[in-house]
Amino acid sequence: MIKQSAYEQIKENLDANGKLPHTFSLEEKQAPNQIGFMPGAMDGVGIFHVGGGKEEKVIKKVDSLLRKYFKTGKEKYIAKIENILTNSRTISVIDPILESIRNDEKSIDAGKVFEASLHIVKTSHNIELVKLGIALLGLFDIDEPHEAREITITLSSYDDFTLYAVVAAANWSNGNDAIYKIAKRVDGWGKIHAVERLEPDTEEIKNWILRHGCSNGIMDAYLGLTCAVKGDLISALRQEVIDDELFNSAAIIIDALLDEGPVDGISVYEHANEAMTLFMRHAENHVNTIESLWRIFNIKSWAELSDSDYKNIVLSQCDEIASRPQWREKIVEVITNNENDFAFFCASNVASRMDVDISKELFAAVKSEPLKHYPSVQRLFNKTDMAHELIAMYESILPLNDMAEGMGDYLFSDKRNQEHMCLDFILPELASYPMQGVELIKTGLNSRVVRGRNMACRALSGWMKLLNKQLDEISPELYEELKRISKIEVNADTKEIMRKLLNGDANILMDSPTPLQSD
Repeated sequence: MIKQSAYEQIKENLDANGKLPHTFSLEEKQAPNQIGFMPGAMDGVGIFHVGGGKEEKVIKKVDSLLRKYFKTGKEKYIAKIENILTNSRTISVIDPILESIRNDEKSIDAGKVFEASLHIVKTSHNIELVKLGIALLGLFDIDEPHEAREITITLSSYDDFTLYAVVAAANWSNGNDAIYKIAKRVDGWGKIHAVERLEPDTEEIKNWILRHGCSNGIMDAYLGLTCAVKGDLISALRQEVIDDELFNSAAIIIDALLDEGPVDGISVYEHANEAMTLFMRHAENHVNTIESLWRIFNIKSWAELSDSDYKNIVLSQCDEIASRPQWREKIVEVITNNENDFAFFCASNVASRMDVDISKELFAAVKSEPLKHYPSVQRLFNKTDMAHELIAMYESILPLNDMAEGMGDYLFSDKRNQEHMCLDFILPELASYPMQGVELIKTGLNSRVVRGRNMACRALSGWMKLLNKQLDEISPELYEELKRISKIEVNADTKEIMRKLLNGDANILMDSPTPLQSD
């Protein structure tokens, strides 16, 4: 069966705004013992955090095969390139190849290069090969309404292709308009690449960057400084009065500037002092949602560690806003209504930072949607009555027999992944409740996911420490089950943990109970 081209798959799945469904992917399904990556993640991380590497032999080989393909049009050369790119990603070889072709335009037929490149992007299903084709089309200034332009923009809707599409579009007449169009189609790594290369050459584009450019599905920090500069944040903040949308957009940018983990931010922003002072002035009149309050607390956390001259003023203003009497009611309302996932997160986080007890509301939310709100169980297990009810509930609703599939070396479950992640959160909390949740622990011990077995061991370790007894004294049943599983355990670290527990040593080292997440 011939695979449908990447272009056709993307085209069929676009909505009226040129966006793809969040779940759309061209990647082959990852094996359960492999970490998957979001579209564009590997190239994005490579650009921002690793830097480009050069693979001289691969570059020369691909360059040679391309030249043969341009001359002959024979697909065998493309097949060979595709095979090479299985192990060497396009991002690591493309710049020297493009330079080689530009420097040799006398001996290369530009028309054949264009047609060959267009053929690749239209017909190939291979992701790295399509990237190569888009990059090659970037050698040409493509006018409207040529199909190559439409195809490139269509492909740009997939985050793994956006970088190559915006670089190509930069060489077109009115290319910035195309990049603007592309930027509005994507939310992940593609948006980061597009906004980085989008020039604010009109008021419309500058305003869009300011109001909509920063927020993305990866990490707002990647675009904080870019949007502050290109969107002219400081001029917006200098206005006496701003609307709610502009304030919320400015809050996103300010919050992103403060997070300098992935990239530079507030420390290199030339208007940092004035921007923060003006923003806090506007905040006095505009912080009226839990989401905006959450960002105020982020500013407070930053200011507490800052050595800036204006930190005390910022802290005072943050405290004034946080002390307003309406917040507890708003927090409870958000948790109770349970409509917006981000607002729910912000309300839960702010409640913790303000020491507001929302256990009753969280408990109701978890019981109403136990597979959605399982991260909240960590906040509830310190209340014995709630913990007992939650343990009984999860033992009842989780398909434990289906989840206890036996030994494996999976990082993620290939089925019922949500249920396994839920179990991962519950198991370590059982450490404080000896002989509670026995069926949950047995399921964890028999999970194909290594993490499930580790978390079950964490719970057993907790029992041993609390009761100061060996496992065979606490539960002969679980002791025998652990003994049986330890004999077939395939993960060396987990096998050592099990050996210690069986020998009565409860002092095991374990990683955080939060489930692994792919980028």
